Amino acid sequence: MIKSSKTASAFAFLAIIGFALDVVAAEAEPLKVYILAGQSNMQGSAHQGTFAAIGDDPKSAPLLREILDKNGDPVVSDNAWVTYLTGGRDGDTVLHGKVKVGYGFDGERIGPEYAFGITIDKALDEPVLIIKTAWGGKSLAVDFRPPGAGPYQPSAKEKESGRVPEKEMVGHYYREMIRFIQATLRDAGSIRKVVPGYDAEQGYELAGFVWFQGWNDMCNRHHIGQYSGNMIHFISDVRRELEVPTLPFIVGILGVYGTDPDSRRFDKGLPVSEFRKTQFAAVEQYDDRVAAPYRGQVIAVDSGPYYELELSDIYWKRRLTGGWKRRVEKGEMTTKKFQEECARHGFGDGELTAAEQRTWDRCASNAEYHYLGSGKTFVRFGRALAEAMLEMQKK
Repeated sequence: MIKSSKTASAFAFLAIIGFALDVVAAEAEPLKVYILAGQSNMQGSAHQGTFAAIGDDPKSAPLLREILDKNGDPVVSDNAWVTYLTGGRDGDTVLHGKVKVGYGFDGERIGPEYAFGITIDKALDEPVLIIKTAWGGKSLAVDFRPPGAGPYQPSAKEKESGRVPEKEMVGHYYREMIRFIQATLRDAGSIRKVVPGYDAEQGYELAGFVWFQGWNDMCNRHHIGQYSGNMIHFISDVRRELEVPTLPFIVGILGVYGTDPDSRRFDKGLPVSEFRKTQFAAVEQYDDRVAAPYRGQVIAVDSGPYYELELSDIYWKRRLTGGWKRRVEKGEMTTKKFQEECARHGFGDGELTAAEQRTWDRCASNAEYHYLGSGKTFVRFGRALAEAMLEMQKK
């Protein structure tokens, strides 16, 4: 039987379409998997109500087009998903879904994952999965202690006080982190619980790890002295257990009080600068201290440039004057002494000015050790982490 020219053309067209689909399938990239881990600042304290303030600064204003839709609501990612293991007073919680507001301290807050996920999603054609594990108030020396660091050696003060960490708690959150990552990636079914359209034939690629933690180690000088070594062991152990020896790895540097904490007027007793040096040192020394298969692809990304120093000044004015007022009410401080303290610190009459109050209400939603709960800080830092990760992947 002789086919008509129209029929032949139709078959040819279908053949071309089929070939094109085969090419697309062959070129489909695997699901990109990124792991984000740490303590409370990886959890994230920035309330979505602070997003609008990003537009107040001409330098950051363009970011609003990336995180807000045409109605002014926070965007939901197109092709990036997150699964999030965290803990609180009621025990551990697991959340998952598309990257959006709500994977921070509560359903209206974000951590670095929000802008990180949106930025990665925009840059890549393939789907993205973020596995996030974060618990507040945890140290690398004890809670996240990696196996390679060996048993925890308590300080003399801990021995004298009898407050030596229990053996089973040493490394507990490291093990929970690894367990959750491996459980999420166990098989196609476990991945589809988070990424509904996951194609097992397409597979997945462990594409990067971001670590953002440090406050609890910074507050303990015994921990500061071992942080660089512990961090180096942590990176190598994670790469070994996940079987990706050169997994791109970012150490997020503690940036509370900016890049020069010693220049701050307030809370100068904390060894923030000393601790930051140990984090940078871990990255600088990593390749010299690990076996050949694990070298390379480790960088530091400083959160200090994104800390809002002027907002911090308002925080400390509120905090200090509030404490003094309570002391005056209790008769523990005279009104004259209150006025002297205000004058010494440049606090005027001890009340926030109208402009300071507007700035505080618009920009802040938490304390200084949580980066003031500033959306501007968390969005810019999350984006910086994503850009650094994408740059590493080009190499």
